Amino acid sequence: MNKRILLGIDTNISLATHHALRTVTEIMELATPQLHLTLLSVIPIPSMSSPSLGMYVGHTLPVSITADQRSQAEDDLYKARLELQKGGIASEQIEALIRVGIPADEIVKAAKELQVNFIVVGSRGDSLRQKVRRFLAGSTSRRVLQLAPCPVMIVSAPQIPRHTNLVVWYETAISSYLQQHTSTLTVFTSHEAAQKFVPPNKKRPGRKEIAAATLALEHLTGSGVLCRHDVKGELRYVND
Repeated sequence: MNKRILLGIDTNISLATHHALRTVTEIMELATPQLHLTLLSVIPIPSMSSPSLGMYVGHTLPVSITADQRSQAEDDLYKARLELQKGGIASEQIEALIRVGIPADEIVKAAKELQVNFIVVGSRGDSLRQKVRRFLAGSTSRRVLQLAPCPVMIVSAPQIPRHTNLVVWYETAISSYLQQHTSTLTVFTSHEAAQKFVPPNKKRPGRKEIAAATLALEHLTGSGVLCRHDVKGELRYVND
């Protein structure tokens, strides 16, 4: 009998989701060809934080998504599918879905509708920032765990020791990524690298992260891993 895993994909594929993709790849490598995977990207819409105009707490606002939001979701799913296929997962074992709503609720709904056997979601970790965010807004992974009709695996991003050098973090993260994508032409700017490999205790990169990513790219260029190109005044780092 065919079995199915549901994997939630977040916007821009966070480090936690990258780890979740690797975990699912390892699971599927050990499983039979009858195991299928559904990738789910949920385009989030706002929810009410207090009663207003007859609406109750938690009700979603009647808003429509933009073309950019759908394009981003499609791009995220494409990249996730590509990473899985590079890991040896056959394309016919992978299905992609886009839903609109509250991420945790849509993951649970899809799991029930598709009768999945297992859910995998990424978690951004337990830094102080993340604990505060979860306290105020709730945790997607925790809500999925509470409501899911089947077992749930939560894959956490690795935590950075408080005094770890940011340059070392970026250099290690970029090197690991390049080793896993040796057959793919990869081009980074400092801003792109800072965003893609932002430490799990940061929601978005700041000046320190961008500066650290730049130094990491320069170190990798100096060691021959990357090549530096000046394209219309913007430095780009390529693995050719």
